[in-house]
Amino acid sequence: MKHADWMRQRLFWSAYLLYLVATTLQFTMITELAMAAKILTLARYLAFALAGVKILWDFALLCREEQGRWKLTREAIGCGVKYALMAALVLAVSWTSGDTLLLFVLALLLASKGMDLDRIFQVTLPVQLALFGLILLASWLGVLPDLVYMRDQDTVRHALGFTYPTVTMTYFFFLLVVALWRCRKGISIRTGVVLLGISGLLFWLTDARNGFLLSWVVILVEMGLGQQHRWERWAQKMSQKSWVRGLCRVVQHGYDYCAVYLSLLLVGLCALYPWKPVALVNQLLSDRIRLTVQAVGDYGIHWLGNAIEWVGYGGNVDWTSIGSRYNFVDCSYSLTLLNYGVLLSAGVLVVLVLLSKRLRRQGSWNHCFLYTMVLGCCFIEPRLLELHLNVILFAAAPILYACPKGLGRKE
Repeated sequence: MKHADWMRQRLFWSAYLLYLVATTLQFTMITELAMAAKILTLARYLAFALAGVKILWDFALLCREEQGRWKLTREAIGCGVKYALMAALVLAVSWTSGDTLLLFVLALLLASKGMDLDRIFQVTLPVQLALFGLILLASWLGVLPDLVYMRDQDTVRHALGFTYPTVTMTYFFFLLVVALWRCRKGISIRTGVVLLGISGLLFWLTDARNGFLLSWVVILVEMGLGQQHRWERWAQKMSQKSWVRGLCRVVQHGYDYCAVYLSLLLVGLCALYPWKPVALVNQLLSDRIRLTVQAVGDYGIHWLGNAIEWVGYGGNVDWTSIGSRYNFVDCSYSLTLLNYGVLLSAGVLVVLVLLSKRLRRQGSWNHCFLYTMVLGCCFIEPRLLELHLNVILFAAAPILYACPKGLGRKE
């Protein structure tokens, strides 16, 4: 590997790992320690700066012709215009919403140009696992506070060093996704039983029901994939039937546009609320529909987002002082729309659909399944654009940094 290529890769890894560690710790009680919050914020901005250097370096290489001469090529101009348009939209939305998350996500995705996706997952897993273990250990030893919440006056919920119990279970869910992404043929029954046990223990401690159910679905399906040799022949026979092929086309369409259909489902539920059946769904979803309806009524929907002061229980167990002001919207699709506006939300949906099709064309049904589960998880958790958890976003990076068609270098 050339020294310059090695340096560019080191820039990306430095930026990404710094962001990954700092952002993960921002969702823990370490932020209550002196100066910790400021240090973590500075670390994130340093990661942003390093990613920016990597992007500029990659762009400079587009201006270099095969003969070694430097020239503003058609490819460089096309990518430059594309980058400028994306940056302008993200900067405008960040200014309007007062939220810098999109800047970090865009910078890191563009900076991942030239990086191997499997390698990103390979490196991410031990880092996430180590952070998760250290946070739980620090909570158990009393180094980090273990916030205790109550549900229905009798269910004790432990945050285990994180800011809220559901954060712990959601972190475990995304850990599963990262780990199982690399298991193309599923997992063994023994491994599945161990993971089910860990998930059950975390559920017993956190009472995070949605994350627990999603984790079990992922584990059970992966166990089924691990037994593929037992049912593969039967599946091949069934695939010859006309009605099965028709059903597969319907499922394929639903998969491709899953993010869009989830958004439409949310719109429909909100439009019909408080109709009794929808009120029941709202109850099962822990009041997420009502809070979305309330947020739309209070803040409205804007083209470029809105600066909203979200109030949640994370990091605070004083329910009485927060209860009357609580307004946090957990659904990623509604939170994206309310925070970042119509234009950015539409752009996100387009990228998610393109990513669905990209993963399907690559032929790994395991990846397609895990991606669908992440989209489903984000219907009840605000993690869709949180790159320190949703590492699958890196699979969408080529959609963002690819040169516009017709402007690339001819072979």
